[in-house]
Amino acid sequence: MLNIPLILQSMQQRGLTRTALATSCEVSKEAVSNWLSGQSLPRPRKLLRLAEILHIEVTQLMAPDDEPVIAFRTTGGQRASDAAREAAVTAAEHLQELLPHLPHPRLFSPAVLESPSLEEAYLLEATHQVRDRLGLADDAPVQRQELLALLQGFGAIMVPVYWNRQRHGHENALSIYLPRSKTTWVFVNLHACIGTFNAWLAHELGHCYTLHRLAADEGELFAERFAQALLFPPAAAARAAAELGKVSGDEALRLLAWYAGKYEVPMSTIVARVDLWLAHQGRKVSGLKRKQRGCDVHGEGRQETLSISAALFGAEQLPAEHYIRTASDFFRTPVFEALACWQRRQGGGSPAFVASALNVDIGHAVEISFALSPASGMLAS
Repeated sequence: MLNIPLILQSMQQRGLTRTALATSCEVSKEAVSNWLSGQSLPRPRKLLRLAEILHIEVTQLMAPDDEPVIAFRTTGGQRASDAAREAAVTAAEHLQELLPHLPHPRLFSPAVLESPSLEEAYLLEATHQVRDRLGLADDAPVQRQELLALLQGFGAIMVPVYWNRQRHGHENALSIYLPRSKTTWVFVNLHACIGTFNAWLAHELGHCYTLHRLAADEGELFAERFAQALLFPPAAAARAAAELGKVSGDEALRLLAWYAGKYEVPMSTIVARVDLWLAHQGRKVSGLKRKQRGCDVHGEGRQETLSISAALFGAEQLPAEHYIRTASDFFRTPVFEALACWQRRQGGGSPAFVASALNVDIGHAVEISFALSPASGMLAS
């Protein structure tokens, strides 16, 4: 298959549209769209022309079929560290070994977006269709369980883990796409703040729907804007803009906090969507972007500053057996069952494998490995 992220990145750097690329390659725009969606490959002569136009070696144009695609959701948009990326690649290699042990083999390909674009009209139509599928009113909040249901409906395998709040790179979530099996694994850091939970669930959903076809920076921007539009749609932004236009100072921040609490999103999401709506109306932006910095996630804090584990499960970190049962039920994930099956087939526990697959420290992996073994009696053998 083509190395689509690299091609898109080169197109962006050279200011090439799909139409311009089609003209340069002397093919139809539809042919280019098919190349970039993975539906077809250029003929050898066109492949050489593509390499020439994009200044990419032909060997680089083709991506290994089994190379994992990795995307992080980090605190404050920081780039994940090199160590974090190396650990994610290692995790991907180990997750590949779990595929035969998943309870239900995939028979259907997931529904994905055709030719994903950063154009606002495209994003609004895509998120409108998702909201319509959920049966939501134009300005209704998306519930957390609805987001989880969308991820599960897509076929994403949730991997709830304890990664600590101050982990290197400050990762809140991680998605790993394995092209060979077309499986997406979404890691959930249970130590991350509950106030950002919905935002990054929606962010990971955006990555799922594009199957990581957009280049790295474009892919992150798409996922972020997709999440914001899904969680705080235009009708809500219009109403918030009207109300915020009547107040100022602390009263405006309190109103922001109210909207953030109602929609269960960070205040920054409210400000971003309100400012975008105002800009599209040809009006001056709110000026709240700077003022809301430094506020708690939902303005007033309390419940919203708790970790996901504390808010949902009542403890900052559950004992291994309780954690596996509770997280398996809440996220409806087969990952622990697959790990248990893998261990049984290997003839015993393997903390090292668990540590690499879940990207957790070896001490926690020892506890998880034992809890998943027949000796613990927790899972049926």
